[in-house]
Amino acid sequence: MSNLAARELLLAARLDRLSRSYAPAAGETDPIRSPAGYERPEDREVAAWIASAFAYGRVETILSSVDRILGALGPQPSEALDRIGDFRRFACEALAGFRHRFHSSLDASALLYAIARARAEAGSVRAFFEREYRPEERDVGGLLSRVTQRILAFDWRPALGRRTLPQTSAVRFFFPDPASGSACKRWNLYLRWMVRKDALDFGLWSGIPTNRLVIPTDTHVHRVARRLDLTRRKAADWKTAREITDRLARFDPEDPVRYDYALCEIGALGICRTALAASKCGECPIADGCPAGRRRLRLHRIEPALLPLSSRAKRGISGTAA
Repeated sequence: MSNLAARELLLAARLDRLSRSYAPAAGETDPIRSPAGYERPEDREVAAWIASAFAYGRVETILSSVDRILGALGPQPSEALDRIGDFRRFACEALAGFRHRFHSSLDASALLYAIARARAEAGSVRAFFEREYRPEERDVGGLLSRVTQRILAFDWRPALGRRTLPQTSAVRFFFPDPASGSACKRWNLYLRWMVRKDALDFGLWSGIPTNRLVIPTDTHVHRVARRLDLTRRKAADWKTAREITDRLARFDPEDPVRYDYALCEIGALGICRTALAASKCGECPIADGCPAGRRRLRLHRIEPALLPLSSRAKRGISGTAA
């Protein structure tokens, strides 16, 4: 960090402190709570794929929906998937009445089919993803594109009664492609859980380096990143996620995505709002590292918050980011 300006050093220190304080407590309310309940790696990676796929909408609804699916699979979801012979019947019986926003029980069962097929094809979910990693590539964008194309090429008759997924199918929402410009927030969230290792993330996939990850960018992360001058792009797309990651890599080149906790929490709690006048800069623990925050603190003669945000805070999940 020796080549950083004084403001950047201050911002890095504030983000670092907030990230470290938030990560351990987030496990109580973050969707990662569901896969954390399993001990076996193969069960965690299956449960985490399900949890990340449904990580859109209100966090309470996400947790309820994910728990419903995992409850239907039982204590060893990886083996339960391997035993499902009729996914359409599973949707009608085990997942009867399931609904998560615009996804039905049949859509949820189709996701389970994709995970089961990935396991059968590669031997494990980890192998299905890691075999698409290319060390010469800048980030996981190529990996995600290849994974998505493999999934879309599956024979979907066991799940939907059709060889291919219709272009209008809600199931496609589970498998965004960065090549199309999507920020791929939920894919990047899944990779963060699987690759990083700390008090929150599992660190199960050592074949993908942390410095190739891209920050999961939803409306909260995008808004806070713009306020901090980490990006000026107006669309929360893949280029924006890449730009935010590049700026955070100036603070930690080997693990820039670890700042995800801090950025998302400040936005999710309504401290940093779309309208600057409505933002609560006096409550923000990184306000003195924020250009707009510093100006407002000086203008109103407010002392910056010195303590991290409440550990009881719930992470908001954007319903629009893919």
